[in-house]
This record gives sequence, structure tokens and C-alpha cells, in this order.
Amino acid sequence: MSASLASAPAVKPDADPYRAANLLARARALAPKLRERSYATNKSGRIPEETIADLWDYKLNYLLRPKKFGGPAMRPDEAFAAGFELGRGDGSAAWVWSVMLIHDLFVAHFPEEFQHEYWGKDRTLSASSFLPNGKPTPANGGVRVSGKWSFCSGVDNADWLFLGAFFGPPSGGSPMPDIRYVMVPKGDYQILDDWDVMGLCGTGSKSVVIDDKFVPNHRIVSHKEMSDATSPGSRLHAEPVYRTPIWSFVPFTISSPACGIAQGALDAFIDEMKVRDDSFAHSPLSKKPGMHVRIAEASAMIDSGDLLYKRSYRETIDKVLAGEVPSLEFRSRSRRDQGYCVKQAKAAVGLLVDASGGRGLYASNHVQRCFRDLQAVSGHIVANWDVAAYSYGQIALGGTSTDTFV
Repeated sequence: MSASLASAPAVKPDADPYRAANLLARARALAPKLRERSYATNKSGRIPEETIADLWDYKLNYLLRPKKFGGPAMRPDEAFAAGFELGRGDGSAAWVWSVMLIHDLFVAHFPEEFQHEYWGKDRTLSASSFLPNGKPTPANGGVRVSGKWSFCSGVDNADWLFLGAFFGPPSGGSPMPDIRYVMVPKGDYQILDDWDVMGLCGTGSKSVVIDDKFVPNHRIVSHKEMSDATSPGSRLHAEPVYRTPIWSFVPFTISSPACGIAQGALDAFIDEMKVRDDSFAHSPLSKKPGMHVRIAEASAMIDSGDLLYKRSYRETIDKVLAGEVPSLEFRSRSRRDQGYCVKQAKAAVGLLVDASGGRGLYASNHVQRCFRDLQAVSGHIVANWDVAAYSYGQIALGGTSTDTFV
């Protein structure tokens, strides 16, 4: 069983801050701060600037930045493992951190000119919406784009937006339309204050509107090129992870924070039950056999989901670093694992909510906040069990999958 957040160890200085164990230690040390801010973060509907500053100061950003641009180019599975520890503190902060971290891989697929532009300034972050809602019109040296996009997590804290745009219908025998992604700087979009939701409230996943803004060609990359690793950036970097089809990595972004959110709920539940009495019998709840069973079952569900996620991600990255192209069957199994660990996490916290009684109804109660966060996580297409399971079953029975993330 994981230790309480209160016992998180201090970070020890180390010559290599990007060694996996040191990264986890820093994330674990930051989690109590995130927990303290969690209620206020959710009430405000966005990630506070103090949290963004902490993520930089604890060296938790830029983990996937290519070495060519001064980054550590960590193994993605080791980098995203920190999401578990951050999720124990606050689900919204862990979600936004994970989403922004995967953008390092996205940026690495763009033309070199944009990569210099993006990483040429210190502490640059981006938000995104993959939905191809952009309407481009040709312009000299690029396009002019208009549109509205929703679910831009962390947009209040971002310097750039990574947005989908519809460039044309399917052609050349491909079933996919011509979808491309454009990078738009802060100041070229309007943020709509429309994030009024029941879970992941602090992510500030607001909508944005763009009205006829110019996007030069060096800030555009195609979905197809990112899917088959033929993008301009894929030829720029030596590390194999930047020369690999990117979309199968995306669901892993969410899995680690989801498991951490569940562990954070269990941490809070155990802390509460150690000191809480039955309101009628005035006997310690910690002596109730039913509590013992729920804690054991929830813990096993969380651990099994986390282990499944870690195995799947580790094996994926091992194959990538060995120069292998993961098979369709392997990718569908990974997709299954990504969805199932979120399903397990949500079910585990459901057990705890059911045993929390009336006090579990308060907005300040961390267990119910984690429950709402996991409801929101599981609704995302990359974490939804029905979508992941359907893809796995299709391929297991000899069919094909139209799931972008397989």
C-alpha cells in the first residue's frame, strides 16, 4: 500500500535530475502542495500560476524535449510515471501537466523552423484540441484559419495552441480526410470562459475562438505524417521516439494520472477512517471489517491497473528503442490496457465513495473530488473503456480497427 502524502520524502540533490527515481521523488514531494491547493484550484476552474511555477521549479516540464533543443529526451514511460504521484495530490494539475508534456512529442514533428521558434524561449507551454474544427483558406506562405475548439486543457497557462483543422475530404484511396494541425500563438485566439463542469474542474479546459488569423506553413503538420512518422520533425531527431507514429502514445498520457487520482482518494480515505467514529455507535470505523475489505479491494484494483499500465507502456517503449514497429495486435492490447486501468481506478474510488457516508458529500472532501475527476477522465475518448475494448475485440476476431489511437 502506498505511503500517505504526508510522508513524502524530501528531494535529494543528484547530478542527474532526469534519472527516473529522482523524477519520481520530485513529483512525490510536490504532491502535498497540489493537495493543499486542490479545493481552491477546482473552485477557480483553472490551474493557478503557483502550480505552473512549481512544475518548472521541480523540473517536471520539458522531460520529452529533444536533445537537439537542450532537453533530456527521457523515455516517455519513465517521464509519465510522475503523473501517478502528481495525481495523488490533485487530478486537475496532473491532467494538465500530462497533456502539456505530450506536446513536446507533437512539437518535435513540426518543421525545424517552428521548433526553434517554440523552444527558443524559456518556459514555453502549449494547450491543444485535436478536433478538426478549423476552417483554413489559402494564403501566401500559409493559410488563414477561423474556428471554434472546445476542451483546451490548461489554455489559461499556455503560450501556444495546437489545433486541428479540416483541409479537405479523403483522397488517394485513404479513408481519412486531410486533417492538419496548426500552432497558434497566444494573442491570436480568444478564450471563452465556458468550463463549468462536474469533474476535472480545475483543468480550465475552455473553448477558444479564432477569427481569420494567418498561420505560416512552418507551423503546420499533417495528421497523416504524424501517424506514419514521415513528418518534417521525424527526420530531424536521432532519438527513435521522435521517429515513431505518435498516436499510440497519446492514451498513456491519461492512464498514469488516472491511477494516481485513485491512489490519492485511497490515501485520503485511509487517513479519514483512522480517526473517524461511527456517528451512532461511537466506535472507531477503523475497527469495522467492512472498511478493511473495501480498502483491500480498492488498493488491489488500483495497483493492478497501475501495473497493467506500466507493463504496457514499458514494453511499447522497449520496442520503439529497439527499432521495432509494434504490431497491430500489440497496439490493440496496449489500447485495451490503457482503457482498463482507468476503468479499474474509477471502480476502486466508487467503493470508497460508497463507504464515505454523509461527510463524503462535501465539496471539500477529497475522495468525492477524485471520484468526479475519474468520471471525467473515463469520458475522454482515449480513456473510455467501451472504445478501447471495441478496438481490441475487433482485431482479436480478425477484423480491423478505425480507432486513431491503436
